[in-house]
Amino acid sequence: MASLCVAVVLATWLLLTAAAALPRLGQTVRGRLPAWCVPLLPSWTFFAPNPATKDKVLMYRDVLANGTFGPLRLVLPEGGARGRPGKALFDAASHLVRQAAHGWEEEDARTRDAHLMISTSYLVLLNRAASAAHDATAIGFAFVIAHASLRDEAPEVVFVSAVHRLENAAEGVGAWDTGVREGDVRESGVREGNRC
Repeated sequence: MASLCVAVVLATWLLLTAAAALPRLGQTVRGRLPAWCVPLLPSWTFFAPNPATKDKVLMYRDVLANGTFGPLRLVLPEGGARGRPGKALFDAASHLVRQAAHGWEEEDARTRDAHLMISTSYLVLLNRAASAAHDATAIGFAFVIAHASLRDEAPEVVFVSAVHRLENAAEGVGAWDTGVREGDVRESGVREGNRC
C-alpha cells in the first residue's frame, strides 16, 4: 500500500512538472496550485526569461610605489578561460557581483565591505589577481570585474575591490581610490580579449 501511495505521489508530481513546463498551460497550472506546492515544480528556463548577454571580465590594476596606478590588465578574458578553473573564476565573479548588489541597507559601507572581503568569491578572485604578473615597482593592486559584450557596447565596471598590499612590497598601501573608470576599461584592450 505504501509503495502505491509513493507511486501515485511521484506520478502526480511528474505530470504537474510536465504541465507546468508547457508554454501556455504552465502559468495556469502554477496559478491553481497552493503556494507551498509551486516551489516543488522545477522551472526549465535555461536561457529565458533573462538570458546572459555579457561576459564577466576579471582585471587588476597595480598601485605603483610613486602613488600612481598602472594600466588595467586582464586575468579572465572575454569568453572566459577554458576548463574548470575558468568556470570557477566566472562563477566566483558572478556570485560576488550578486552579493555586492544584494540589499545592504541595514549595514554601513564599512561593514558591507568587510562581509564581502571575507567571502569565498572575493578571496578566490583576490588570489587569482595576486598570482598574476605585477609591475616590479608595484606595492599593491585592486581587482575589477566588468561586463563586456561582443557587440559594440562599451564595457561596464560592476565591481572594484579594495586595494591590497603585495607580499613583496616594501611600503604599505593606503586606502586610495582605485581610480578605475569605464574609459580605462575600454582602453585596456578588453575588447580584444588579450591575456595578461
